[in-house]
Amino acid sequence: MERPLKSLTLTLLAVLVCILAPALAVVAVAGQTSDEVTFTRDVLPILQRSCQKCHRPGTAAPMSLLTYDDARPWARGIKDQVTARRMPPWHLDRSIGQFQADPSLSDGEINTIATWVDNGAPRGNPADAPPPLELDDLQQWTYGEPDLVVSMKEGFLIPAEGPDFYPSEIVDPGLTEDRYVKWVQIIPSAWCCVHHSHVYVSVPETAEDLEEFRLGMGSNTDEIDLIEYAMGSSGQFYPDGTGRKLPAGGQFRFAPHYHPWGEETRDFQEVGIKFYPKDEVPELIVTAHRLRTGIGNDWVLNREEVEDRLLRAGYDLDLHGTEMPADAWIDDNTLNGIARMSIPPHTVAKHERFWPLPDPALLLSFQPHMHFRGDRMLLEAIHLDGRREILIDVNNYEQTWQLVYPYKEPHLFPKGTVLHSVTWHDNTSNNRHNVDPSAWIGWGGRTMDEMGHGWSDIAFMTEEQYEKLRDQRDREARSEADDGQ
Repeated sequence: MERPLKSLTLTLLAVLVCILAPALAVVAVAGQTSDEVTFTRDVLPILQRSCQKCHRPGTAAPMSLLTYDDARPWARGIKDQVTARRMPPWHLDRSIGQFQADPSLSDGEINTIATWVDNGAPRGNPADAPPPLELDDLQQWTYGEPDLVVSMKEGFLIPAEGPDFYPSEIVDPGLTEDRYVKWVQIIPSAWCCVHHSHVYVSVPETAEDLEEFRLGMGSNTDEIDLIEYAMGSSGQFYPDGTGRKLPAGGQFRFAPHYHPWGEETRDFQEVGIKFYPKDEVPELIVTAHRLRTGIGNDWVLNREEVEDRLLRAGYDLDLHGTEMPADAWIDDNTLNGIARMSIPPHTVAKHERFWPLPDPALLLSFQPHMHFRGDRMLLEAIHLDGRREILIDVNNYEQTWQLVYPYKEPHLFPKGTVLHSVTWHDNTSNNRHNVDPSAWIGWGGRTMDEMGHGWSDIAFMTEEQYEKLRDQRDREARSEADDGQ
């Protein structure tokens, strides 16, 4: 009986092998095991969520990542970029603050991509792949269809070679009454050559209340700085109850900054605007403010000049102290023209700015702006009780991706709260973008010069409005605490 049983067992094993052989062959060909990281099952969903919006044909991105065949030749580069947290572009300390539309990868997702590459970047089973994304048209507006589209009439020809230049074109949008903006977005056609671009709106002398338009610190005195575009920007969306105000009769001025890139091209830009309904007026008016840093606030580089300014402003100083007094907030008036920038050769230079809020305010978003030597930008609030709170730390800044970081919940501050902005510029050979570490770099509008300012959307309010919103938030916090018990 032993031999027939053995024979039967062998026969059954042979049949089982024949049945499973095709499946085993598929697994062998794919090189996949049940716990192996593959493109179709593990990597593609990550790319769909955080990468494919830009990495597809027709964009400024250098390669498409829509399919395995697209992504496989770039596997090592993908790993290098995500492990360095240069891609996807979200260049801040993720442990600080909460922001909308965060595309950044978790540590686990980065490890998944690294493991996939280290194991030979296997394709995996096509059946594991999620359905392809239905991607918007490249020229489509981020937040839906605008109520008003204002376009350049002539556009601007960008030569193949030459210096940066800053043209301007004025267009009448046909505003016959004051309107309030819910969202606004700029779309250029020459993605390659736009360093950045502004749209300004003039305020007619006939406007009844100029203060109502809140032109904003850093704006021209007679224009609203409606929006700035830079690579990576997707427009500005204002939370309910807040918005920009545009005056009747205001003229739009397109003010781009172009840099030639080796091929003659023409740029046409358009700005799209979604308005609040005519019978709806937002409670708070948003303005754009430029928190510009400079050596006027740098105790090391400009100590004696700063000391002189503070003495004349009435501060009691220990002359030639090792650091600036903690209670000495330097504003634009105190600086009086010394808010310059100085970046010596082969150094990492730090510049600062202190700005006491003139009224209670909501801080809605932050957009850092530096050039190729820009390395890091930080914004903190110094509260009335002296407590310091870091609001955002863009610690991996990339000049080619000047993102707007909107807070999930705008920060509410009382009058007198100090916004402290700090920038670091890396003028050493460690900076992969630095073409000449031996150059002494100063402030300037050219791409080869430097800047250091953070665009901040701020809604100022009355004391009554502040107290109302503060009390509302306190009630909500207590309610959440009670629910959590």
